[in-house]
Amino acid sequence: MFKSLSKSTTIMFIFDFFVLSLSTFIWASIFDYTPKAVVILCITTVLAGLVTLYLKGNYKIREFNINTKNTYLLFEGVVMTHVIPAAYLLIFASSITSTINFIALNILTIFVILRLYRAFYHFYLFRIKREKNILILGSDHRAKVIADEIQGKKALRMRVAGFVQVNETDEEFAQDDDVLIYKDVNDLSQIIEENEIDIVVIAQATELIITAPRSVAIYKMPDFYEMVTGKYYIDEKTITELYYQFATHRSYAYDFCKRVYDIIAASIILIVTLPVTAYIAIRVKLTDGASPFFSQTRVGKGGKTFECYKLRTMYVNDYVPKDSTDVKYAESVKGDDRIIPFCRFVRKARFDEIPQMVNILKGEMSIVGPRAEWADEAEIFKKQIPYYTCRMWVKTGWTGWSHINMNPVFTVDEERERLEHDLYYIKHRNVMWEIAILVKAVFLAVGGRHK
Repeated sequence: MFKSLSKSTTIMFIFDFFVLSLSTFIWASIFDYTPKAVVILCITTVLAGLVTLYLKGNYKIREFNINTKNTYLLFEGVVMTHVIPAAYLLIFASSITSTINFIALNILTIFVILRLYRAFYHFYLFRIKREKNILILGSDHRAKVIADEIQGKKALRMRVAGFVQVNETDEEFAQDDDVLIYKDVNDLSQIIEENEIDIVVIAQATELIITAPRSVAIYKMPDFYEMVTGKYYIDEKTITELYYQFATHRSYAYDFCKRVYDIIAASIILIVTLPVTAYIAIRVKLTDGASPFFSQTRVGKGGKTFECYKLRTMYVNDYVPKDSTDVKYAESVKGDDRIIPFCRFVRKARFDEIPQMVNILKGEMSIVGPRAEWADEAEIFKKQIPYYTCRMWVKTGWTGWSHINMNPVFTVDEERERLEHDLYYIKHRNVMWEIAILVKAVFLAVGGRHK
């Protein structure tokens, strides 16, 4: 899961480590803090900084860019990095004026250096760095899918140098692509040498692969697809492999740790958000007099249904939207006048889903997992999306891999993509990764940017 196609992420991570530590050390020394304070400031700044920048997506190399949004996220991350150091200084080591000056100067220094480095890296990545050449064995649908993904991830600096036709029946597809098609090939070594191929992707099984020199990296298409996209490639063969792995590699230790993690995390979230939940509930109650809580029938593990608890953010059911006579459509759209005005941010920050912690404590849901779908929608998706029920192998989650990587889903095609994220999670799930997913979900929710 964590295998990378590029060393750039590691280099950026190390660079950020040194900038965070050196800037903090220099400014702390200038402000003449005690050696103990300097050490604490450096440690908290580095740890908080690296975690925050990771959660802000700074090390997701396949989506790297230096646009305005990412620049703002970088600045926001650097500011958030200093919350703990600032609290320490105010409580134990410094005056308010000294703390403000130190924090401001350190934020400015770190942000400017990190931003300049990213600008330099962007220039290097897109103007200097050599593209990796990819040779795809096969010219079928799998080959087309992985080629499209490679070409769509510009920051990975990879290009499809050509396809090797394995079956003659794939010729028509191959001719539709503006890429070299190699036919009647008996030896890959010459093609690889002439085109300076770095990576060979096996989209169709063929004995040709044994003629590839050992100097090139070789990947099976589904594995390469995961590395490029963070999603699971779905077809009959990969689903069979996934089910075999799921059925034969069950870890009782993982199940126990996950349940403990669910209980602890849900309890903490319930307690910490209780004042906010109470405030929202009271305001909703005062809006139209109806109960601020309600439940929806959702589909969970094994296809079993349960009542999922939520805070109500829309007017009562007899409210008719001004722009539509259909009050039963599942997902709200931008400007939906069914939503109580002050609840728009409530929904964006996902505070309306806090009552689902009760479902988690009851064992009906988990903190992390596939989305709990409405029963009616699940029936529709089961008919239209192959292997849709595979996501029901595990408990549904309050948040999940698809939640933090996708925007809200409104179409069947988007639901198919979400299924790929869900199955990627099922294949790679582990407690440490799930903790990271939860932390990132909380960051997104607090910032009102949860997917």
